[in-house]
Amino acid sequence: MTIKKFIFALIAVVTVAYPFIVYFSLNKFGPSLLALVLFLILIARVIIRGEYKRPEQYVQLLLVGGLCVLAAWFDSEELLRYYPVMMNLAFAGFFAISLSTETSLVERFAEMFMDEVPAEGRPYMRKLSMVWAVILTINASIAFYTACCLSLKSWTLYNGFLAYIFLGGFMLFEYGYRQIHIKKTEGKQ
Repeated sequence: MTIKKFIFALIAVVTVAYPFIVYFSLNKFGPSLLALVLFLILIARVIIRGEYKRPEQYVQLLLVGGLCVLAAWFDSEELLRYYPVMMNLAFAGFFAISLSTETSLVERFAEMFMDEVPAEGRPYMRKLSMVWAVILTINASIAFYTACCLSLKSWTLYNGFLAYIFLGGFMLFEYGYRQIHIKKTEGKQ
């Protein structure tokens, strides 16, 4: 494994485990240090993956990076809790913005794994990009509620575990639906 891949894997693990990191290390390190580390991780990910070349990444940098800077500036544990909200909104924004381009975000993902994306699948992928924008906005709303109205323990439970169940459950549902949709489409030809 190259150093670049190792760093990216480490960044991915820290990003996914973020709620637990906050929960277990907040009292030890304080909000300012955690916010600055999170900001550095965000910047490293954008640089390592070359994401600074894509304008849609600026939404994430503005939302999430801005939140990290504010949390560090005000030494605020409360602001740190809004990180999952901003990440969900940023990703919802990626999906939504991609709908104004020729190739939706789901189509771009498909192109990474397929030699050629079938033309008849593109409308489905555009609709799926729209659905992902809505799902992520719903998840952001729930994350917002946990950040402003629930205890740190409840926030950690939802954002570190239940949110992944929610999103993973949607992915499984969509995969099953896609298989049925593909068979239906093939049957019409």
